[in-house]
Amino acid sequence: MKKPNIILFITHDQGQFLGCYDTPQTPNSLHTPNLDKLAKDGIRFTNYFCTAPQCSPSRGSIQTSLYPHQNGLIGLVNRGWTLPPHNKTMPMYLKESGYTTHLLGLQHESVDVKTLGYDTVSKRMKDYKYDTKIMLNEYKKFFEAHQDDEKPFFANLGVIEIHRPFHIWSEPVDPKTVIVPPFLPESDKVREDLGLFYGIINPVDETIGKILEFLDNTGLRENNLFIYTTDHGSPFPRAKCTLYDPGIKTLLIMNCPNNIFFNGGKVFEQMISNIDLLPTLLEFIGAEIPENIEGKSFLPVLKDTNLPFRREIFTEKNYHDIYDPMRSVRTKEYKYIHNFEPNESLYQMPILIERSLSGQILKDKIKMNRKKEEFYDLKEDPLEYNNLAYNPAYNEVLLELRQKLFNWMKKTDDPLLKGKIKDERQKPPRKY
Repeated sequence: MKKPNIILFITHDQGQFLGCYDTPQTPNSLHTPNLDKLAKDGIRFTNYFCTAPQCSPSRGSIQTSLYPHQNGLIGLVNRGWTLPPHNKTMPMYLKESGYTTHLLGLQHESVDVKTLGYDTVSKRMKDYKYDTKIMLNEYKKFFEAHQDDEKPFFANLGVIEIHRPFHIWSEPVDPKTVIVPPFLPESDKVREDLGLFYGIINPVDETIGKILEFLDNTGLRENNLFIYTTDHGSPFPRAKCTLYDPGIKTLLIMNCPNNIFFNGGKVFEQMISNIDLLPTLLEFIGAEIPENIEGKSFLPVLKDTNLPFRREIFTEKNYHDIYDPMRSVRTKEYKYIHNFEPNESLYQMPILIERSLSGQILKDKIKMNRKKEEFYDLKEDPLEYNNLAYNPAYNEVLLELRQKLFNWMKKTDDPLLKGKIKDERQKPPRKY
């Protein structure tokens, strides 16, 4: 039997904002019937984390199964950072297993798309033009052109949604219908901002419905692994660009109608990192998993849902709008964050978030010195508000997690252990 085609659909900044991800930490009233059905017929992961709460570093980890400080992509491509060409990427690995590889739309890993290893790349445009309305016809043409391929294909479908400024791509929903998540304050401006955010998620869901129709019409649906994910947390204060859960928890839905592991509506609560996606795909298609990556396949968990997986999740941040290095380790019960540079704000807000309606409400309220260490009891304090790093009652577990974090940094040869990370950006050509 022919190996399954693989489609990776990746959005910006969505966090876990989707109808089927309605939880106390990220409650929502979103209407996303197509993606909810994709999850109901497939599988869904509730504790899926990115390696970094920013676009390029997280996407680089998906591509290479390495942490940002290992693969070198520690800042944003549009600010001059790039994935060094010595890295092996997802399309390169899949090509070795007989796949043709294709990029349709946005990528944010390299200043020169040619270094990523795709066989074909759709016409390069400015990022804001890779919205679902523009790309929909490209998807239709692609599936029609490849419906009778002898070789399986891997298609990476990257869109600009759900990035700010929201109003460019869609109409808002009524602010009265949205639910304000507990990590944001209840206010009219925050509600209005969330209404804009909800408004941009709805057309993405409609696009997924149309893509599934294309797959049905071309006979590609049954033997196709469809993956829906995002790069990091939502574009709101205390989420994107922070190592709190709203910044690092993401969504992952996988659906393959003719494969028992990827259907049936199963929900997995094991902690998984996005560096684990690549080795899982490689094991799924019968390819060898390389030894020089950090991720591990979670396919065994799909075969036995009771199996444990990761005991710790490690995350990092280096450069965004500013140099703001931090590292964290998260277990099921606790989180430890180490801030390596002093900062006059409790957390950073990227410029688009600071200028947003939500940012205007909060930007002055967070202007106080950040502590070097943060430690949270996630069972008692899931919103991570009560810093226990200086509470003697937690010394033993704090010391344990502090040691785990620095052991990981040493094992992965983290350059931050040697001091400030050099700014080695280049001026990006318009090829990405």
